[in-house]
Amino acid sequence: MIPCYFVRILTDLSAYIYNREQYRGGIASPALRPHLILMGELGALLFYRIMTRLKRILDIAYEIISTAVITIGVLLAVLYLCGIRLYHVKSGSMGELLPVGCVCFVSTYSSYESIEAGDVISFRVDDDMLVTHRAVRITDDGIYTKGDANNTEDPDAVTKENYIGKTVFALPYIGALFGYFRTMAGKAVIVAAMLVLLILGRIYRENNTEKGT
Repeated sequence: MIPCYFVRILTDLSAYIYNREQYRGGIASPALRPHLILMGELGALLFYRIMTRLKRILDIAYEIISTAVITIGVLLAVLYLCGIRLYHVKSGSMGELLPVGCVCFVSTYSSYESIEAGDVISFRVDDDMLVTHRAVRITDDGIYTKGDANNTEDPDAVTKENYIGKTVFALPYIGALFGYFRTMAGKAVIVAAMLVLLILGRIYRENNTEKGT
């Protein structure tokens, strides 16, 4: 009985909060009168103000998150159309230039023939492994590469078949975040964030509808 009673109180209070015009006119809903007597006008007013501020915070949070998501999505789309691919650096073979955990931006529009000694390029060693090393010499057999932190050159030359592109710049640290989002826990976080965004969006639209009426 007690849990049901409090559920009823919360339900009536929720209806009371959204019925702002009646509240401003000093008219309490009939269903709320017993609760207002029990809790007092001050408690109801405090609850109303807390919920109003919470809704404002949720509105601001929704605007910030939705703007960030849209901005990142547009940026990634532009990079993709410009031939830029993002790769997560997982080893320290390039030393301080490309530390572990950074993301390198590779231009697939940089042709194989345009590569010169000193350029940092990305290429495939096999279907599951991609390497980003510096080109140290160009021969008829292909492009020989070497990691800045390695003592020796890579044994095999890079050819047109396994060449991907030229690294144009890199961002530190965010690679770890990319790697996390590929795990099951990271995917669960993405799904949860999408659900929260949908809920915030619904609240935001309801608030805008109330303001427009």
